Amino acid sequence: MTPTGFNYTFEGIDVPGVAFLALTASSDFEEYAGYTQSADGQKMVAFTLIDGVFKTYEFPGSQNTYFYALGNNGQAAGHYEDSEGLYHGVVLENGELRQYDFPGAVQTEIYGISDATGALTGNFTDASGIRRGFSGDVIVEFPGAPETYADFVNASGRMVGSYVDADGLYHSYVRAPDGSFISLDLPLPQTAKIEYLFVHSISDAGVIVAQGRLVGGVPRTYVGTFQHGLQELKVPGSISTEGWNINQDGSVVGHYKSADGRIHGFIARPTIKAVSDHFGNVFNVTLTKGLNMLSLPLASPKPMTAKSLAGIAGATVVITIDAENQRFIGWTPGAPNDGFPIEGGQGYIVNVPQTRNFAFVGAPWTDQTETAAAPAITPLIRGARGVAQETWAFVVSGHLKGQSAYDGYQVIARNLRTNGTMTATVEGDYFAAATADLTRRSVVEVGDVVEVRVLGPDGNVEAQTLHVKVTPEHLAHAVLPVSFDSIGKPMQNQLLQNYPNPFNPETWIPYQLSEASTVSISIFGPTGQLVRTLSFGTQSAGFYNSEGRAAYWDGCNALGEQVASGIYFYQLTTPAFQQTRRMLILK
Repeated sequence: MTPTGFNYTFEGIDVPGVAFLALTASSDFEEYAGYTQSADGQKMVAFTLIDGVFKTYEFPGSQNTYFYALGNNGQAAGHYEDSEGLYHGVVLENGELRQYDFPGAVQTEIYGISDATGALTGNFTDASGIRRGFSGDVIVEFPGAPETYADFVNASGRMVGSYVDADGLYHSYVRAPDGSFISLDLPLPQTAKIEYLFVHSISDAGVIVAQGRLVGGVPRTYVGTFQHGLQELKVPGSISTEGWNINQDGSVVGHYKSADGRIHGFIARPTIKAVSDHFGNVFNVTLTKGLNMLSLPLASPKPMTAKSLAGIAGATVVITIDAENQRFIGWTPGAPNDGFPIEGGQGYIVNVPQTRNFAFVGAPWTDQTETAAAPAITPLIRGARGVAQETWAFVVSGHLKGQSAYDGYQVIARNLRTNGTMTATVEGDYFAAATADLTRRSVVEVGDVVEVRVLGPDGNVEAQTLHVKVTPEHLAHAVLPVSFDSIGKPMQNQLLQNYPNPFNPETWIPYQLSEASTVSISIFGPTGQLVRTLSFGTQSAGFYNSEGRAAYWDGCNALGEQVASGIYFYQLTTPAFQQTRRMLILK
């Protein structure tokens, strides 16, 4: 029977900087789990993505670790592969992994957690090599089957899984709470050899998600019911699709492979056919290695942000232009937020470390301004075109450490070779100062030194100025990462040069204190005579640089008389420190 009513819109789930995100489990609150590649690319490690926070887990001594289940309470479960290639169940509780082996099992694999009872569901292999399913402490065997797989139990107690018959063919089943089984064959060509066939999940409404693959084929996903049959579910533009879980609202989650081999998570939300068709358009994109200009060719069901664009594109940086203030705004994967919105009719700069081939999925733009600026059939995509590429866009990005809040703080980065500057407002503790030359001329080169300063709300310098040399790696990612520690607390006491200098009749004397101290500044004349002492009492550690915080001298002596032109000396004194500098009055 042909299934009806299974129509979806698709949204990508990506983590910027992560090229392999095998999403296999979800809660009903859009929290996710699965597995990804380790930082060195040598093994698989489990992950959770909860409240936007991506965190990986690795069982000690394991070859690989996988999550395949996630409860509404945030508890994840799966299995790990030990040094001998055997699998053991693993459960994440209170941030820690613990091993779980089904009693008497040589191998244990966990695929489900019951939100109703907390029971674990999966498969185990005993010492004789027989594979059976389990749920809690109940052993599950399909009658007459040499192998039985169990994947998930819904709130009503119905279990789904698969079994292998005597001829080695796979079949799916549902097990009722009374222990009876119903078998169902998925719409795969039975004349072809099936590599595997698994039913992964069933909603309380009875909608199932299954997955199968023919030998030599790609993974395929099916959704439907045992009453109305199944239909294939495929992320538009994908090479293959693996659906793993269904939430109680009917949304299906899993992962898909794009043309460039990356693995992306997805969520497919049920809708009516007209909406599914409207958002089902595909636009394939190729970005060349390095910097590209890109406009959004289709409107996605969920508004796109700098974070989601970086995720789907595999970008190390996304830059937009603030037309009103005529400045560039950058976003990098280190940001604590989703960044600026990605809108139709706008151009964005993205940097990718290698060529990317992927697809945008969505609806044609309907706004007249967006349509005119970015036709759905021809998005603005420009890259290096096979020639040596200049670094014509660049971001200086990082975090501030040492305080709880940085409202009103700014970061200013200056290329000492070109004198070009870029400025960013600190958001939380994060900043991304961006620059670009839309004529594609280089803005930075290897060996350039970038000076980076932090200014507080009153314009006062709040950190030691950094000088960072640009490397080939920085150019490859179009990002210079920096980090400021101990904001507001200098590493050492220091007396700085007064400004302006020469001056007439007033000047400001900046300094910095590494610890709270009593402070005074003495001013001496050309022959060494004391002219004036400025006493400030006890001051806290910090930078005293701006006109609002630096020492002010009006050019008068202790009697209030203006001093004559000439060279003068000023001396900073604390109980543990003393330093002297020169200044010049010109009248």
